[in-house]
Amino acid sequence: MSQALTAFLRHIRSLPGLLPQLSETIELRARQVLSTPDIYRIRQIILTGSGDSRIAAESAAPALHAWTGLPVQAMGAMDAARYLTMGMKKNSERLRGSLVVCVSHSGEAARVVEAAQRTRAAGAQTLALTANPDSRVGRAAANVLALSVQDAGAVPGTSSYCASLLGLYLLGLRIAEVRLCISMDTANALRGALTQLQAPMAHAIEVCEEPLAARAQAWAHCPVADILGSGPGAGAAAYSAAKLIEAVGIHAVSQDIEEFFHLNYFVADPMEVPTMVFAGARSAGSSRARELCGILQDLGRPFLLLTDDAAFGPPEHSLVLPVVPEWLSPLLAVIPATLLAALWADRSGADYFRGHSGRWRASQSGALVRGGGLDTASEEDDE
Repeated sequence: MSQALTAFLRHIRSLPGLLPQLSETIELRARQVLSTPDIYRIRQIILTGSGDSRIAAESAAPALHAWTGLPVQAMGAMDAARYLTMGMKKNSERLRGSLVVCVSHSGEAARVVEAAQRTRAAGAQTLALTANPDSRVGRAAANVLALSVQDAGAVPGTSSYCASLLGLYLLGLRIAEVRLCISMDTANALRGALTQLQAPMAHAIEVCEEPLAARAQAWAHCPVADILGSGPGAGAAAYSAAKLIEAVGIHAVSQDIEEFFHLNYFVADPMEVPTMVFAGARSAGSSRARELCGILQDLGRPFLLLTDDAAFGPPEHSLVLPVVPEWLSPLLAVIPATLLAALWADRSGADYFRGHSGRWRASQSGALVRGGGLDTASEEDDE
């Protein structure tokens, strides 16, 4: 076993133990970060970030909408920074009533900084979700929800992603509770469910390592992969694809299950396109996921269904995970997503992030993400 794989597996196996500690710390801060009048002024929630932070926003958005009853939109940092405020004059207040949550673990992602600055200038309430409150994002936003999580080191983001998800979930529960969209008892039960994911995550590690090692061995020669899911499962799919890109370097694509029938179905050489599907047996999209499995078999695609019921899909193509609430399933999905990426990279001899060297040397120290000029003003600001 390589040193890189050993380090990655050690980090993955530490996640269940980190969960209660992270939940307790973040939950207390989530209760205090916005005042009751601030919460009652919210008319829509916009979650934005880039990379893993954007995926965390996409993963949590369905839960926040269900709990708060508010319009909730996950938006890439470029859209939030450059397009959301297009045509808005500075201090126009056109985003009044919007809560813009700017997610950045480092707090230094340039486009997220822009998003905080420009949406705040347009009247939005802004909140930075970051592990570095004194960062550029922390200083640009009106409020900061600090995430206490240690850096994972040289491995693809895992604990930082979990902390961002927890922060978004706990913020959403606080908003829903204060606005009386859910009862205090319901909110506390959901907070408890987050902490109780510790046991399912630990069990998932036990059941996933061996079958995912076999898949990594069988798929190691493949340069592409499709990762599919809907609702919260779409976020799980996006995260899994991201880890495959970072760790293995293959062209991994995440896609909504319904959109697969319109697009990815037509990809040539299906027998060379490994496919992962995230779908719980009782999820809202379960009927379409069941149909998808039949289509994948007809195409001859090598695929793996990540589900929570052994009877839901073809046994030879299924990996059964513990049952958890669908809204919270992206947290559990971190386990198979990262395990597959770690094991596949080891089988193919890949360096994480291509070693930040050679053709990829410009990515050293996050320069491509943190660098670049900040565009904080629009043409309308100068009129």
